[in-house]
Amino acid sequence: MMAKHTGPPPGYVEVSERIADFRAAHPDGSLQAEIVELRDDLVIVKAYAYRTPDDERPGTGLASEPIPGKTNFTRDSELMNAETSAWGRALIAVGAADAKRGIASANEVRNRQQSEPEQAPGPPDLSPLEAAIINAQDAGVEKSPEEWTKLRDYAVRSESNLQAAIERVSQATTEAGEAA
Repeated sequence: MMAKHTGPPPGYVEVSERIADFRAAHPDGSLQAEIVELRDDLVIVKAYAYRTPDDERPGTGLASEPIPGKTNFTRDSELMNAETSAWGRALIAVGAADAKRGIASANEVRNRQQSEPEQAPGPPDLSPLEAAIINAQDAGVEKSPEEWTKLRDYAVRSESNLQAAIERVSQATTEAGEAA
């Protein structure tokens, strides 16, 4: 029985190496990216590799990542993974890397090779957010029930979203206390 290969093919180039080569060849160049689409279940990023500040034909690359990420490497960093993959593709498109050594980034290959995706963790415990909301309401923070529901829907997606939501509510509570 053959051992399963769990990494990029030999000679594969990491995006970090592609970026270093690009910067060496084009010191005035830049890498830029934009979110094309962001949904509850998917993020799509388009990246541009400009060789010069006035490059009229930059290399472009598109990449998507499911939300939540399917592996420990992609979960809670879906946007960053999509951006890195898009940069790698833009660098190939602009000729700053050898396409014969692969277009997909080594991270993309590694992440897709897992035969059985790990089970994503369950939704985070919202009780700290609920406590923060009660404190905010007691402090006079006025939000409609729909706004609180929207905040809860955002928070339930990931632990980092939960922490950001608690931070927002706490900040609103502080501001309401200062205004009183």
